[in-house]
Amino acid sequence: MLPVERRRKMAHIIKSQGAVNTRELAEILGISIMTVRRDLKVLEEQNLLEITWGGAVPVGFEAHDIPRSHKASCMRQAKTDIARAACGFIEDDAFIALDAGTTTLELARLLPSLPISRLSVVTPDLEIALILSGHAHIEVFLTGGRVDPVSRACNDVDVMKYLRRIRTTMAFVGINVWEAEHGVTTSSSEKMHRKAQLMESADKSILLVDSSKYAKFSPWRVAGVEDFYRIITDGGLPAGARQQLEAAGASLLYAGS
Repeated sequence: MLPVERRRKMAHIIKSQGAVNTRELAEILGISIMTVRRDLKVLEEQNLLEITWGGAVPVGFEAHDIPRSHKASCMRQAKTDIARAACGFIEDDAFIALDAGTTTLELARLLPSLPISRLSVVTPDLEIALILSGHAHIEVFLTGGRVDPVSRACNDVDVMKYLRRIRTTMAFVGINVWEAEHGVTTSSSEKMHRKAQLMESADKSILLVDSSKYAKFSPWRVAGVEDFYRIITDGGLPAGARQQLEAAGASLLYAGS
């Protein structure tokens, strides 16, 4: 295949799929990763795409977040199993952070029934704060800031200022996409900074993420899979993915299995 034909096909793949990483392009086209990178540079100079971390996207591409109403209906049993497993890491009189998300929301629903006398929780998530605020033995702190209408969570510079002033014993982080190579990524710089600061302000961080979100990535990197004390996921993760994650240094706990 001539270089011009190869690049034309590469541009078509990226336009039709929305976002493709260099490894996928190399496998699809039967070429080396170095050749892919050279071709992408040429296509970017022709204003046919934009090079991103690990791959490329069409010009003007935006990695939008998934609406909360849609996420809430997906993998419900897995999220419940993951939340139950997470409860085993919560001790009496702890001060924990709950990230925004539907899996952390499932964890919040379980907290009031835990055999603990006192718990403090900080969260940017409005629904989580409302659920927990009605229980006398749970002290709730809402980060404040601008509310994102998609995630229904506080998500701006004020959140960062708030989180920098606290120290938690454990942060439970939620995410929409994850992978061994690219780690934990998200759809916007605001969410990336918020999640990274949640981790920075905690003694330990645990990722709560179901298997349906694996082998996907977004433009903004939060952390590597090895940066979490534990990653709690469900048993639906394929054997190959488990091997990739373990090779990358991830400490995995499979809920419901």
